[in-house]
This record gives sequence, structure tokens and C-alpha cells, in this order.
Amino acid sequence: MSTITTHAGRAVTAGKRTNASPPDTNTDPDTSTGRSRPAVARITPRLVWALAALALLASLALGATKGREWYAARQAEQANAAALAAAKQLAVNFVTVDYQHVDADTARVEDGATGDFLKSYSSSVADLKKVLVANKTVSSVQRTEAAIVSGDRDSAVALVGVVAPTKNTAVPNGETKTYRMRLELRTVGDEWKVENLEFVG
Repeated sequence: MSTITTHAGRAVTAGKRTNASPPDTNTDPDTSTGRSRPAVARITPRLVWALAALALLASLALGATKGREWYAARQAEQANAAALAAAKQLAVNFVTVDYQHVDADTARVEDGATGDFLKSYSSSVADLKKVLVANKTVSSVQRTEAAIVSGDRDSAVALVGVVAPTKNTAVPNGETKTYRMRLELRTVGDEWKVENLEFVG
């Protein structure tokens, strides 16, 4: 290795730089290592519109699902309310009798009945009228309580309790009777009718 004497009398080793500048500390780390910088996604108007469209479609899909659920629940609620009203009305009609206009009273019961209950009631109504007239029976409804046990848009089961002051030749001053009935209903056309009625404890 040779040395060179400079004009200032300093010896330096050949092949080495003097007064070299310090390394550039501002070099991009990614560039200095030879690795490429990761690509950065650009947000363009087209991308913004695409994202907005996706969000809108998701909202519409969720809204449609919730709308169908709400509609089905609303329909079931309305059906149950209509079935309960029909059950209460038939129970009241069934208990309300006056021997002086028994034909009209029994006709109201038949009008709200269907299926097996209608057949059974219609086949026995002639004998029932004779008993009511012979005993001069008068029965009215003082109070009712009712609830739906189960139901959908086409059928339902209801429980109805009736408090009925009643008088006849055996009890001329009257007495209060309590009836508890289980009624099965179904739709006939646009109406709810009772297809089965039984007394329960």
C-alpha cells in the first residue's frame, strides 16, 4: 500500500478518499434496502360511488327483511285480535238467552259457529228451545274475560270466562253462574268462527 505526501505534509493512504462527505441519512429506507415501496390505494370518485352503492344495497336488503318480519308479526297480531273478539262474542251469544225470543238467540250462536260445533248445536237446538221456554229461562252476561292460547292467521284457540246472572222457574230470584270455555276457531272466508266449544274447570 503506497502513501502520498500532500502539499500540507500529510500522508494519506492511496485509494481512500479524504474529506469524504458523511453518508446521506435522508435516503428512503425502502430504496436503500432495494425493496419496493408498497402500493398505496388511491380513493377515486368511482371507488366512492361503488362503496356508496354497496352500502345502499345492504341497507335495502336489511330493510326488506325487517319489513317482512314486521308485516308478518302485524298480520298475526291482527288475526289474534279478530279471533279473540269472535271467541268472546260467541261465548256471550251462547250464554245469553231469553225464552221470549229464543229463536233469535239460538240463531246468533249458529251464525258464529262452523264445523262440528255447528252440527252438534244445530241438531240439539230444537230440544234446547223447549227446555228454555218451559223453564222460562233468562240469562245475561255480566262480565267476560278472554285470552288467546295459541293462533296463527287461519286458526286459534281461546279461553273465555263468563259471569252470567240467570233466573228460571226453579230460581225465580236468580243466581250468578260462572262458565269457563275453551273455543277452537278457524277462518271461514273473512270471518272467524268457532268449530269446537267445551267447558273446562
